[in-house]
Amino acid sequence: MVTYGMLQAFLRGACELIFPDNCLLCRQFLNSRHQRQLCAHCLGSLEFNPTPLGRQSTNGSFAFDHAWSVCLYNEPAQKLLHAFKYNSKTSLSKTFVPLMIDFVDRFALPLQKFDLITPIPLHPVRRRERGYNQSALLSSGLSRHYGILHSEDLLIRQKQTSTQTELGAKQRWTNMEGAFRIKSSTDVEGKIVMLIDDLFTTGATVHSAAQALKTAGAARVGVLTFSITV
Repeated sequence: MVTYGMLQAFLRGACELIFPDNCLLCRQFLNSRHQRQLCAHCLGSLEFNPTPLGRQSTNGSFAFDHAWSVCLYNEPAQKLLHAFKYNSKTSLSKTFVPLMIDFVDRFALPLQKFDLITPIPLHPVRRRERGYNQSALLSSGLSRHYGILHSEDLLIRQKQTSTQTELGAKQRWTNMEGAFRIKSSTDVEGKIVMLIDDLFTTGATVHSAAQALKTAGAARVGVLTFSITV
């Protein structure tokens, strides 16, 4: 069944093909062959993570083993991610994925050691409303580039949680308790899994997802996000 969100995403995509490309932040005209949808000035306004270090599990505080994020969540990154998630700007994956690849390659992050790459899933209700999963657009692009097996339905979001942006730090953790389950434990047993999401804030979402993976037998879990709050 075609939903409003799916139709909206299709129409926006069609408009992007018909009308000239403009910088998504300042609206400056871009050459049609420009690949990253941002002018040089706005691309430079993103604050890239200066080191490969992100959040790391210490004393069992997180279920994942390592987490890396490409850029800091400053105002330009916030505007871009908001458009990506809520305004059907799915074409932004063509901007984010190459930047994530640049980051991985620059710091020689060990993505080739991962057996599976999977996105943080949306609840089915939200997925129908939005028409797409923004994290899956990122994970599929990374999977194609690095030749890692991609599984979009490895994790199932079984709990319809409140939007994390509306909650405080403690509420975010409570909100995500038991949010995920594994479709089949045989798919993850003994595997090294990379989780992909758009934003790392408290780590509650990726922790809950990693916890489900580890409970099902995953050997290690890594996390890669486009942005991280500081």
